[in-house]
Amino acid sequence: ELDPNYVGSGDVKYHLGAQGTYKHPRYGTEVNVTLAPNPSHLEAVNPVVQGMARARIDELQDRTFSKVLPILVHGDSAIAGLGIVQETLNLARLRGYKTGGTIHIVINNQIGFTTTPEDARSTIYCSDIGKMLQIPILHVNGGDPEAVLTAAAFAIEYRQMFGEDVIIDLMCYRKYGHNETDEPAYTQPLLYKKIKTLPAASEVYRDHLIDEKILTRDEADGIYTEIHQRWENAFAASKEANPKELQPPPKVDMFAPYATGVSADLIRELGEKLSTVPERFTVHPKLADLLKRRGEMVAHDKGIDWGMGEALAFGSLLVEGYPVRITGEDAARGTFSHRHAVLTDFITESELILLDRLRPEQHPFYIYDSPLSEFAVMGFEYGYSVQRPEGLTIWEAQFGDFANGAQTIIDQFISAGEAKWSQTSGLVLLLPHGYEGQGPEHSSARLERFLQLCAEDNMIVANLTTPAQLFHALRRQVKRTFRKPLVVMTPKSMLRAPQAVSKIDDFVHGTFQEVIDDDSVHAEHVRRVLFCAGKVYYDLLAKRAKLGAEDVAIVRLEQMYPFYEARVRQILQRYERAKDVVWVQEEPKNMGAWFFVAPLLSELLLISQTLRYAGRPASASPATGFIAVHNLEQEALLDAAFGQF
Repeated sequence: ELDPNYVGSGDVKYHLGAQGTYKHPRYGTEVNVTLAPNPSHLEAVNPVVQGMARARIDELQDRTFSKVLPILVHGDSAIAGLGIVQETLNLARLRGYKTGGTIHIVINNQIGFTTTPEDARSTIYCSDIGKMLQIPILHVNGGDPEAVLTAAAFAIEYRQMFGEDVIIDLMCYRKYGHNETDEPAYTQPLLYKKIKTLPAASEVYRDHLIDEKILTRDEADGIYTEIHQRWENAFAASKEANPKELQPPPKVDMFAPYATGVSADLIRELGEKLSTVPERFTVHPKLADLLKRRGEMVAHDKGIDWGMGEALAFGSLLVEGYPVRITGEDAARGTFSHRHAVLTDFITESELILLDRLRPEQHPFYIYDSPLSEFAVMGFEYGYSVQRPEGLTIWEAQFGDFANGAQTIIDQFISAGEAKWSQTSGLVLLLPHGYEGQGPEHSSARLERFLQLCAEDNMIVANLTTPAQLFHALRRQVKRTFRKPLVVMTPKSMLRAPQAVSKIDDFVHGTFQEVIDDDSVHAEHVRRVLFCAGKVYYDLLAKRAKLGAEDVAIVRLEQMYPFYEARVRQILQRYERAKDVVWVQEEPKNMGAWFFVAPLLSELLLISQTLRYAGRPASASPATGFIAVHNLEQEALLDAAFGQF
């Protein structure tokens, strides 16, 4: 049931999106119109709109790219000054992102808040960024309605004929300042003295029509009266409507189990088809061995690894009729050569996607290597996921560290879109994360930042340890009756760890486990409980075996948010004889999950239990760049986990 007192955070009215239908007054044809919600971070919505458009195009299976039209409205300072504009323009002709051309309308006020053009750009025109695509750029006098109409008509016809972007640079002015409270004469007194003397564009055009005897004065006055009445009616209707920001999201049970398992027969069928290539296709010799091993993993239940577990998740959804889309800078092969979803013929370089050849009636599988962009591409996939909630949409970082290049999308859309605009998304972020001595830019996906953004069940943050867990987490994204973003700290070295495998039964009878208890110990003998997440679990297992520490239980917190309080409490009570509870992490103390989980675990401890930390000391940099130092740090944190305190 909905909480009648919940009103959400909402947003200022000019950020809210809308949907409607425009009906042509003469021909009666209808056009569905969607206005995307947007934050004050100018231009950040550009790739989101493109993603929404591409999702609709794919849904309609419109191979002509002529039925859906993205329109982006820019400011002159914004289009010249913000790099996301270039990133989005660069998507225009790429096969994974093209939308058949976008119409860009620049509201050129010739000033950005208080900044004049000579301080805002190094180019003559604000629209010169469009020259990178060699597309039409129309500079139009905003005070000439007929010229504006002609430019718009040209833009539509050109776009429909050539499938290319068009920019309309609408030269005009800002009459009242940046917003309702601004005083523009503080900084541009001469300009605003001139603006105050200018008649409104509508008045100039009205007088022109009267002089040309196209309208009489009475007819013109009648048009004005009709327009003002329409505005008054719309204003009155808006007062009666329930504002979008006051519509609370439905209450959902974030821990309700969902049936994400599949039959053993389907697993075996997928295993065979994902390891067999046509006779005339020449596989790279190394990949031939990989495909053979993948087939044997399933056929003989030898232990399914991360790459195969992921492929089984994709394949099972595809044959069930769900769309699956994944993009990233190396998504086809996988940065760490674990995926190989797109095979390249060793002789001809033709491509083969086995996930597209499972069954005749399956849904197409969309996988694309993205351009070298985080901001625009993550925004695009967010928009895609909003428009296609029935499918699985994934953005994968080359290294999780680079997701901070898209922090605006994470902060403004992924974490807060539902609270601000009631806009839901099931986007999945796969962010490679783990400390293997690869340096400060190849170790941390900044888990702490995601956790800091978590509240009100706004998203899911996980650091998983088995392929089956990934399988169930991905399938749960689609099987749930609601949509939440999922952020996964994915592995690197663990991709090939012989212990990090799952059995067929884990995919058939299993379900996603937010917390995994230690079933290898006797609870009555346990004197210490280690809580951890991700790769460090396997380091702890090896250390425990080396020490023969059978009185230590290792519990995996697979899903950090939402935090499964009831399950953790149950586990702590099971180990009631354990007085030492330790949170173990690879990240420095000021990073990772420590500051997030510490207060949560502290509240659940038994009166006899004490919580402590084992991990790297606080650091300005996410990780060392020296492998020898890394090894010393890793051994020290393992010693701290098992040592005296």
